[in-house]
Amino acid sequence: MAYWSRYMPMTLGLMRFSLNQLQVYHPPSNGIEVTKVFHETTGVFLGVFLRIKNNDKDWRKRGGPRRVIFWIYGGAYLSGDIEGNLGIAEKYARECNCDVFMAQHRLLPEHDLEDAINDIYDAYHHIVTICLVSPLCIQLLGISSGGGLAVLLMQRLAKEGHYAQKNGMQVIESEEVKLNKMPLGAVLMNPFVDYTEPVGSMKEYQHHDLIVNNSVYEEGIPYLAIKLGCDENRRNSSPVYGNFDGLPPMCIVISEHECCYDQNVLLVNRAREAGVECTFCVWKYMCHVFAILSPFIPEGKMAQDYMCEW
Repeated sequence: MAYWSRYMPMTLGLMRFSLNQLQVYHPPSNGIEVTKVFHETTGVFLGVFLRIKNNDKDWRKRGGPRRVIFWIYGGAYLSGDIEGNLGIAEKYARECNCDVFMAQHRLLPEHDLEDAINDIYDAYHHIVTICLVSPLCIQLLGISSGGGLAVLLMQRLAKEGHYAQKNGMQVIESEEVKLNKMPLGAVLMNPFVDYTEPVGSMKEYQHHDLIVNNSVYEEGIPYLAIKLGCDENRRNSSPVYGNFDGLPPMCIVISEHECCYDQNVLLVNRAREAGVECTFCVWKYMCHVFAILSPFIPEGKMAQDYMCEW
């Protein structure tokens, strides 16, 4: 679908359809258990827990702590859904031997960027305080714009400076909980983190990027400009220009020849300047989010294996 969009105008509906159809190339198996999760008071749908059934190495059988990948799908904030990501998430769950929580978030242009951030925050808060998953057993995984949301989530947690953890009916705010408010780390797959006026690779590489091509660029970028408004707001909303103090280790996977390359270099440099441990994995000649093409190209499978090993 991304390839053919070079020859036809990309529309919002077509973009959403194409990302939903990732399930065709990554079909979920019958060997997974999917449980819907709702907010404890409002009843709002927060996402789903995905668990591999009949897994001999399951954490429940080992008696160890519950390990969870907190999955944030991408789609330029305009598209993407849980259904299209189920099969991909299953592969990571199997390879990492853990559960996956797939967070649901609202999309532009029907909603605002702040709505998506709040949805991700509420989902994370729920699995920590209600599902009682320790933050030290959570790894974030964000794809494209989902990578941006992952960084924004960590920056929000760092800004709050404390996190409450529920023990039965009593809320405890111990020093240990405050120190452990952050997830263990974050894997960012080709994160989209700069929402200012496009320059450099974001503007130039659309001509040969398979995923973020001219048609996708022309359809998607104007929405951010409309929603975020002036240059100052666009910069303030961009996670790459946020505060990185106190963030956990990050693994960033990117292609040197894709649209988000320049902003990812800036992301790594700013994070490292703040003392954040960053692993920066760069492939050549690959398109945006090439790891999701793992059924077709060896580089995609290599990137997937690397992220799981990290």
